[in-house]
Amino acid sequence: MQNTNVLPYNRVAKIHQTENKERNISKDVRQIILLSIVGFFMGRAAIFDNLLPFGIAFFAVAMMHKKRYSLVGIGILLGVLTLHNVNNFKYLLALVLIFLLESIFKIKPQNTIKVSLITFVSLFVSGVLFSYTYGFLLFDIIMSLYEAVTAMLMVFVFSQAVALILSTNRKIISNEELISLSILVGLIILGLNHLNVWKFSLNGIFGVFIILLSSYIGGAGVGASVGTTIGLIGSLSFLQMPVSIGLFGFAGLLSGSLKKLNRLGVVLGFVTAVFIITFYVTTNMNILVNPYDLSLASLMFVALPKKYFTKAEEIVKGNRRLNHRNYNEKLKEVVTDRLKEYSKVFDELSKSFKQVNEKVLDHKDISYLFEEIANRTCTQCVMYKTCWDKEFYNTYKSMFEIIEHLEGSGNLENNRLYRKCIRFSELMSTTKYYLGIYKINMQWRERLKDAKGLIANQLKGVSDAISNIADDISMNIAFKDELEQIMMVELDKKGIPVEDVIIYDAGEGNINVKIYKKACYATRECDKKIVPIVSEIIGERYERKNRICSIDHTGRCVLKLTRAESLQVSTGISRVSKSKNKISGDTYSFMELEGGKYMAALSDGMGFGYKAASESSTTISLLEKFIEAGFDKHLVIQTLNSVLALRSAEEMFSTVDIMFLDKFTGEAEFIKIGSCATFIKRGNDVEIIESSSLPIGILEDIDADIHERKLKDGDFVILITDGVLECFEKDKEIGFSRLVSEISVRNSQDMAEILMKRCLELCDNNPKDDMTILVSKIWKKI
Repeated sequence: MQNTNVLPYNRVAKIHQTENKERNISKDVRQIILLSIVGFFMGRAAIFDNLLPFGIAFFAVAMMHKKRYSLVGIGILLGVLTLHNVNNFKYLLALVLIFLLESIFKIKPQNTIKVSLITFVSLFVSGVLFSYTYGFLLFDIIMSLYEAVTAMLMVFVFSQAVALILSTNRKIISNEELISLSILVGLIILGLNHLNVWKFSLNGIFGVFIILLSSYIGGAGVGASVGTTIGLIGSLSFLQMPVSIGLFGFAGLLSGSLKKLNRLGVVLGFVTAVFIITFYVTTNMNILVNPYDLSLASLMFVALPKKYFTKAEEIVKGNRRLNHRNYNEKLKEVVTDRLKEYSKVFDELSKSFKQVNEKVLDHKDISYLFEEIANRTCTQCVMYKTCWDKEFYNTYKSMFEIIEHLEGSGNLENNRLYRKCIRFSELMSTTKYYLGIYKINMQWRERLKDAKGLIANQLKGVSDAISNIADDISMNIAFKDELEQIMMVELDKKGIPVEDVIIYDAGEGNINVKIYKKACYATRECDKKIVPIVSEIIGERYERKNRICSIDHTGRCVLKLTRAESLQVSTGISRVSKSKNKISGDTYSFMELEGGKYMAALSDGMGFGYKAASESSTTISLLEKFIEAGFDKHLVIQTLNSVLALRSAEEMFSTVDIMFLDKFTGEAEFIKIGSCATFIKRGNDVEIIESSSLPIGILEDIDADIHERKLKDGDFVILITDGVLECFEKDKEIGFSRLVSEISVRNSQDMAEILMKRCLELCDNNPKDDMTILVSKIWKKI
């Protein structure tokens, strides 16, 4: 059974390997054939009738990409052999020298400068050697120098054009690549000189066809520029025809202007331009463009299948999108994200006020009322134990009947206290007094409830308003347009199609990158390909902001990259509630912030159970929303204090313990409001940071204790609530710090759990209050 399972697997793997190898060989053969054809015409492209620098430069660039592309030299040499009055052996020697030098120095695609120098030396040396046969004439040496310099410069042009030819899936090209490609096409047309079939000239047909195609796809501007380029390059070998520059430039302009009339309109524009220029330049009826060439090129243009136009349009539109992306759209994207964060803050505040609208009449409130009446009237009575202990239920029921009587909706004829209470008149007066106070309290509570509802609605309105004005706000954001273009081109070169790239300075030198692309469906293309490319282009190590993929409303993947921090943080948490049947009143949070910041926070609500949990969770929730939205942290503390003071009719407060860490520098800021001490463990040493401020939500103004420290690789930061210190008898902070120093672990979660276990052992597993230990471990990224 094992053999039958293994052998097919090996066979399939081998088949796939063979198929991939054959596919690669087939691709290389196709590329060599294509480059050889282009090389043939490059070898024929001459200036001053007998100088051929373009084929030599093209061969040097092809060799730079792959050594097997040296076969392209055969095509170039064949092109050279078709010309007359040319020293064939000179260019053969130049090709051989380039092949030898690039092989010796092991040239790679990124060594363009070395290739240009090799090209210059090879062509100049071969030119000087063959000029020896003429006796080292100064003219020959100057022409060899001119030819070698031209070839050297053309290496930089061809390096981008050849890379574009070899990349079959490119959809976005840069301005430099578009210019390089245009020059290459122009030189191919130049290489078609003197190739005639009957009354047709190939360079004339191909030149007119390219101008018609460019005018139709790119409009008047592209048509005029391509026409001028072809006319200029074509006139290099025909010094007597500089008029062709203006002719083809004007023809491209007029053709592009009539593109709205479709292909026939483009042809009509070109023909009209030719007749206009001919009429003004010549005195006879011989037009400047061969009518046979013009007719055939026009027929080819009209008959060209639509799919080829679509492919060409994708390239031009990709370049245009690269250069003319709307600045306002990019600005709107960033501004909208920021305003949405502000909107979430006010929405959270609105929910906070809505969820605390207590009932006007509560069973617990009635109990407090009866207890107050009994303490004031009945505690000194001899019947106290009988009424409030033995007959508690009947007494409680009678008190409700008395309140109903005072409210005018009941009678006292069958009331037990009315018939048996020896201090009934005093009980009635006391009940009436406290009932009045109770009703006043209920009125104010009702007003507070209405006020909270009003504030909640106002805050919700502010939230909605901020969301609605996102398009009307402008921000001074520095976009890196040039870097965006480079990024899009490089990603496209690597075969990674992206829809848009936004790069902007977020302040303090932090360059943020947002890339919009099609979803890769968990293939981790972002980490494997995109992040290394971005890091290489910007020159700093970058990383994903969120590990979870983000998809926008259009289904695009939104990749956010930020500068990689030098420090990393992991946080562990351990919690125990005072009562196993009740929720813990402690709430914690730890989160990554903008600009390489990290926050860890711990809040302890007053008491324990649901209300304590409600207070602490509200505190942490609001803190998270404020900080995420970018509010100043000191303003956040004051705002939290005001909100917590307003949101409840009772005295409710929370302690707040926050650590802000800069993961670039290690600078940490500790903000402590009524909280327990914070402990920093470095090796075996433990530092204690104490607080003397009151909890948040008590006073109108709050003074927070702020401490700054420099954290290093291997440090532990430990935040705790007061329930942890209750496990120690004396010198609670010192006792806990000794416990911390005794523990030697590397993981933050292990540290939190071991500390909690040791503390519970000290209090016999019977906590006196809710206990929470939050541990953050800081270490240096590799």
